Amino acid sequence: MALGPALEPQEAQWGDPEVPTAYLCPRLRSTYSPRATWAEWRGFGDRPEAKRPEWARVWAPGPTAQELGLSLAPNSERPSRYGLSGMPGPGRKNVWRALALLEEMRPLLSFWTISLPSESLNDLARLGTLPAFQDRLRRELSRLLRGAGLPDLVVGVAELQPKRSRAEGRPCPHWHVVFQGRRDRQSPWALSREQLDGVIAAALATAGVPVPDLRCAGNVQQVKKSVRAYLSKYMTKGSGDCAQWVGGDHEALIPHQWWFWTKRLRAWVLEHVFPIAFQFLAWVHEHREQLKAMGMARFRVLELSDPRAPTTYEVDWIDPVHLGQLIAIWQSDQWDAEWFRSARRDGFVSVGSR
Repeated sequence: MALGPALEPQEAQWGDPEVPTAYLCPRLRSTYSPRATWAEWRGFGDRPEAKRPEWARVWAPGPTAQELGLSLAPNSERPSRYGLSGMPGPGRKNVWRALALLEEMRPLLSFWTISLPSESLNDLARLGTLPAFQDRLRRELSRLLRGAGLPDLVVGVAELQPKRSRAEGRPCPHWHVVFQGRRDRQSPWALSREQLDGVIAAALATAGVPVPDLRCAGNVQQVKKSVRAYLSKYMTKGSGDCAQWVGGDHEALIPHQWWFWTKRLRAWVLEHVFPIAFQFLAWVHEHREQLKAMGMARFRVLELSDPRAPTTYEVDWIDPVHLGQLIAIWQSDQWDAEWFRSARRDGFVSVGSR
């Protein structure tokens, strides 16, 4: 998130649908980058003008391509194939947000791992139907949970198994899925191992792959510790080491989508992502040293891999009580500043009228 040339929000323009916002995730943390830290022009001569300024907007739609007699060409910036660079940053953030909410119901969660036999991977690579398998896996699990009277709160990540991939000389994907497996602590688990094996079988059938013996393909267990700890190593260990397989004979086994969730979980997460006005975030950044000394918030500078990246801060709001107090202080400070501005203006008017 950028705050403007001098750590201030951009001025509102005609046609803006709403005030620009930053976003607060369920971990009560926000990430932003003050524009004052963005890289400046260091070349020779005058700084070149941006071809497409970031503030550029199209207010009125123009004629369609058909009306102009043009053909619809594919988007040159859209990749022909997704997933070749591993799990994207926004996907990782959404998974973390979902896990932060699911952490509150840890005793009710199931952790399911799917590892397909080699013959199934052979067929998926030959047919190129890995996306169809993964999509049906999510939909079938969601259907069974709803049928058992449970909310279909499901999130999963794909991983390339390092040891198995090296041994077989090809990418070997498997999946880790977290879902609510029972209604409460006293209730039994809603889905048996046989039912979960049936989910794998249905997904293979959708992908056009013969269904082998699946007794060793799935492993489900109760989440006893932090659910984020269960998934954290899988989100980093095998979700980005696919470069050696790109362009090879087994590229079809690289997941197109490295993570997935159900609509129910997505809606639940978005209900807990609260917009924060840029004016408030700019005020917090300006007073960050004082707020940190008062114990009202915590700040840290994130280490980014790209040396050209601007300075990026993460603010930890600690808890809702501290965040509410910060908002109250900000409002009071804004009201005081407005009062002083009004007093000075009125004072100048009264002096000039004498």
